[in-house]
Amino acid sequence: MRHGQAENNIKRILVGRYKESHLTEEGKQQVSETAELLKNMSVDKIISSPVTRTIETTEIVSKILNMEYSIDDRLYEIDLGTLAGTQYDEVIEKHGDLFLEFYLNKKNSVLESHNVESFSSVRERIKNLLDEIMERHHSKNILLVTHLDPIKAAISNILELSPNALYSWHMRNAALTILKNDHGYWSLSGVNFMSSKRYLHE
Repeated sequence: MRHGQAENNIKRILVGRYKESHLTEEGKQQVSETAELLKNMSVDKIISSPVTRTIETTEIVSKILNMEYSIDDRLYEIDLGTLAGTQYDEVIEKHGDLFLEFYLNKKNSVLESHNVESFSSVRERIKNLLDEIMERHHSKNILLVTHLDPIKAAISNILELSPNALYSWHMRNAALTILKNDHGYWSLSGVNFMSSKRYLHE
């Protein structure tokens, strides 16, 4: 589950993992609606990224499902280095399409000069977490509450999507990406699963 709409999503600010950004009222409503869908999915365990907007998301879900949750740093948002706190459109205007370069894992790029975590690093930590879940919780339904790029990393580990496909694939706030593991193999069962009324407007 991606976190609900946060202030940085509205303001188009790159905040990364360390700068705080809280859920908007709309974001809280999105999360509540998705949590109602989760009631039908027999969730056994909730694990959250430690970032403020994901914790706020997880606390809403936890309350609605009446479950405790734990934190795992592998679900962190990407580290944006010195780009954290900058305005997305200004960054694109100054440097061009940096985030396509992110998925291309280009070396010696502007991203690297700003100490931005590589996509290959995100993929590795998410793969490590999924492997652990497969080993320890293979018969359980685990809800991971995280961010845009860790979700894309999970999908790319399964489907081996091209950088261009990853770049153009948008994960909606508070939407579910449903992964299934059968006999040690992951498959993708659903993307952007959310309340039906949202499909008409987003």
